[in-house]
Amino acid sequence: MKIMKVGYIRVSTTRQNLDRQLKQMVDEKVDKFFEEKISGKDTNRAEFQKMLSFVRQGDVVIVTSLDRLGRNYDDIKSTVSELHSKNVALKILDAPFLNFNTGNRLLDKAMFDMFLSLLSYIAQNEREKIKDRQREGIALAKEKGVYKGRPSEYSPITNDPQKKIIYETVCRLLNQQVSITTIAKTVGLSRPTIYKIKKIASQVD
Repeated sequence: MKIMKVGYIRVSTTRQNLDRQLKQMVDEKVDKFFEEKISGKDTNRAEFQKMLSFVRQGDVVIVTSLDRLGRNYDDIKSTVSELHSKNVALKILDAPFLNFNTGNRLLDKAMFDMFLSLLSYIAQNEREKIKDRQREGIALAKEKGVYKGRPSEYSPITNDPQKKIIYETVCRLLNQQVSITTIAKTVGLSRPTIYKIKKIASQVD
């Protein structure tokens, strides 16, 4: 049975393109790849599930970055565990230090187990940081008189870490006097959403 290089590429919205990831798959000479435009928070992503069902023992799954596998470290850990249980290798292009293919199965397993332990620690640590940031954000918003009891989709008090990062990125670009149109294209959001973030930021700052 032929050992295959199987690629999986994803972007979060239909407004984003897959060109960069596609080029990387070509450079890696993958035998087959699965692609989709869907948020990582959707754990039942159709092409992702097809990829998991397709791979067989000895195959290598190639992704451009670890976060292509899921929206948080718990999801990623679950996926990595599933691949490992099927004796499928994982190659992460932007983090080669996480590719455990030494040729020594015992060493690979030991490194893999340490990797999972590290992911568990990071996941727990990130959850605690998110809760702390949310509490701080709510307290600040209340102090400013702008807290309405429910976190905005993109705001300093959102409980979604990915949206929190996007919010902070937009604020940074706004402070750098980057145009609304350029920011919208950069982060993959609509202009009205950027204006909404700008308004929220002005109320909190």
